[in-house]
Amino acid sequence: MAEQESDEKTEEPTSRRLSQARERGEVPRSPDFGGAIEVLVVCGLIFVIGKDIADGIAEMLRQSLIFSRVQIENTGDLAPLAGKRLVEGLWTVKWIFLTTVTVAIVASVLNGGFNFSSQAVAPKFSKLNPLTGLSRIFGAQAWVGLLRNLLKFVVIAAVVFGVLYTRRFEMLALSRDAFEPMIAAGASLAFMVFTLVSVAVAALAIVDVPYQRWNYLRRLRMTKQEVRDEMKDIEGRPEVKRQIRRKQRELSRGKMLEKVRDADVVIVNPSEFAVALEYDEARNPVPILLAKGRGEIAAAIKEQAKRAGVPLVSSPPLARAIYFTTELDREVPEGLYRAVAAVLAYVFRLSALTPGLDMPDVPQAKLPPEFTFDEDGNSPTGRPV
Repeated sequence: MAEQESDEKTEEPTSRRLSQARERGEVPRSPDFGGAIEVLVVCGLIFVIGKDIADGIAEMLRQSLIFSRVQIENTGDLAPLAGKRLVEGLWTVKWIFLTTVTVAIVASVLNGGFNFSSQAVAPKFSKLNPLTGLSRIFGAQAWVGLLRNLLKFVVIAAVVFGVLYTRRFEMLALSRDAFEPMIAAGASLAFMVFTLVSVAVAALAIVDVPYQRWNYLRRLRMTKQEVRDEMKDIEGRPEVKRQIRRKQRELSRGKMLEKVRDADVVIVNPSEFAVALEYDEARNPVPILLAKGRGEIAAAIKEQAKRAGVPLVSSPPLARAIYFTTELDREVPEGLYRAVAAVLAYVFRLSALTPGLDMPDVPQAKLPPEFTFDEDGNSPTGRPV
């Protein structure tokens, strides 16, 4: 039962799996979206400036069919003339060309974005496997594509039949018109059919976009075991672990040093240790450890305390005892209450001392044997640290 659950792809794809899919050239892209939007925009452009384009093309064709005697006799001039007429024709349809290119770029961005993959263009021998080809032909994706194309065919046929059926009497009457009115009416009718077909195909393509996105994410779904394996693979890399630990230490150290400004006293062992305590009787009747460290961190704590005006008191045994027995943001142990209270009382006397009076003596810490430690954290009583 557990194996069946682990084989079910119920988890959404991770960012790493999505990135790997894009590297393989797999993006959620509707095959009809770009072309349908391009054709629809071009139809709108023709509706706006179609007359000017038609007049320009007609003029270009008219000029192309007129030759002077000199041009006929000098056949060498015909090639440059043909090139000139070609440039004029391209210039006449420049707005259609520029609009098509612009719409193609925008539609590509909307329809999955730009994605160049060297893996997608690399030759794959698996594509030569006939069994793989048959699976693509008769697979679920092929059937979905077939149904989409059939639906598109039915919609286009229905639109064309509907327009032609409603305009059947008008089409029969065209045969009795003069040539030019007949051409104009026929072009108008063809443009209407073309526009309505474009609208229908664009509507189908817009509906197809969310389906392609849903189907893409569904195909990339993962089992719970795949998610766990991926997390292990990412977190198991030594360089990633080292980077995570370094960031954690930096964040923790930065937050801890910020708390030193709120301390009432920093007890130090001048050569190695520093601990910062806060005592607020209104909030907690027991002093709280805000920061602790040794070596470079102890030096940073002392420097921060000096900048913030927090008193530094030298009491090596008490500094070591607090360092080895108290966690950050925790109360000091009951066995250290008396020694810590003496230090706090000394600090409070200093803050209330009138200038000119003698300085009080620094209290000597009297600690129970179980709170006596050397610089390596060893206690004569064998107390675990």
